[in-house]
Amino acid sequence: MAMHVFRYRLKCLLRDTEMLFWTMAFPILLATMFYVGFGNLIGADASFEPVKVAVVNSPAYQRNPYLKQMLAGLSTPGADQLLDLTVTDEAGAERLLDKGSVAGIITVGDVDDTADPAAGPIRLTVTQSGLGQSILKAILDDYLHASATVSSVLSRNPAAIAELIDRLGSRESYTRQISYSKAMPDTALAYFYALVAMACLYTGFWGMRNTIDLQADLSDQGARRSVAPTHKLTVVLCDWAAAFLICFVEILVLLAYLAFALKIDFGDQIGYILLTCLAGCVAGVSFGTLLGTLFRKSEGAKVAALVGATNVLSFLAGLMFVNMKHIVARSVPILSYINPAALTSDALYSLYVFDDHRRFFLNIGLLCVISAVMCFVSYLTLRRERYASL
Repeated sequence: MAMHVFRYRLKCLLRDTEMLFWTMAFPILLATMFYVGFGNLIGADASFEPVKVAVVNSPAYQRNPYLKQMLAGLSTPGADQLLDLTVTDEAGAERLLDKGSVAGIITVGDVDDTADPAAGPIRLTVTQSGLGQSILKAILDDYLHASATVSSVLSRNPAAIAELIDRLGSRESYTRQISYSKAMPDTALAYFYALVAMACLYTGFWGMRNTIDLQADLSDQGARRSVAPTHKLTVVLCDWAAAFLICFVEILVLLAYLAFALKIDFGDQIGYILLTCLAGCVAGVSFGTLLGTLFRKSEGAKVAALVGATNVLSFLAGLMFVNMKHIVARSVPILSYINPAALTSDALYSLYVFDDHRRFFLNIGLLCVISAVMCFVSYLTLRRERYASL
């Protein structure tokens, strides 16, 4: 009997072409638009362009050998080139700044002939804020701080100049960059992982469809099935299994499209990736079933509630703005642990970034617990439904 109910339920669901479009074709279309929008950013190396800066070629600048030496070193072509230097007169520098050809202008003020040329005032002129301007300010602040330190030391101990120059030339870094895995973090991938999570939640449409077809006050099919002799638990389980099978196949199709057609990198842990999709589908179908049983309104109102809830959860998982997931994790961390979309996308991303599976299994475990709770509440609600007449 169970196989009979499952087989006919599967046929019934597969005939719903509108539902197939929204749960399978729509995520694929959305993935294609994502790829067209920022697919060129995936796997691209973060190249650094030297900051273009103009230096006013004044007599004060020519009398400051330390600044000239530092700027020449930072603008030497090579892998460590930080600045793209243009030495010109004041009018030429202002023209370059007005055109936006340089990020700023460095101007060295006049000093007394008897004074230390390194102690001359240095002015940075910019017309806007940005990364280039911040880098220029940091460079000049560092130079002024170093020159002030050198002047202070030499005023008290002139013989220390050799040791001072040696220390300035051999600066040490007290930080070390480490990586949690061989994979390089890629922000663009997070959008596609969030898209897979959204597609898993969209499978909730199948779960909601099942509940509508079980409720006698919402559909003729529900009225007929309510008077059938088959036990309601058997019907619910067979409906749920048929919906889950369709959902899992849809997610596999989406995954294949992303991996083979769009070349989205999911890593090489195929088994864990499939486990994530399976847990995401279970959560999605359970979510739709829960909304369908608890939300006692018309079919249109149920669908609107599911669409709204799915979009909000996907937004909080970083589908529209990838940093939103981090903002939520920092501001309202509990939401990160109860949002199925955030757990699914984070499970995929942790597989890609981390070598160990502690965070992955935490996400999968939470998804299973949330799904079990939603299924249990849905069953209790459906079991208590009684109708005065049909």
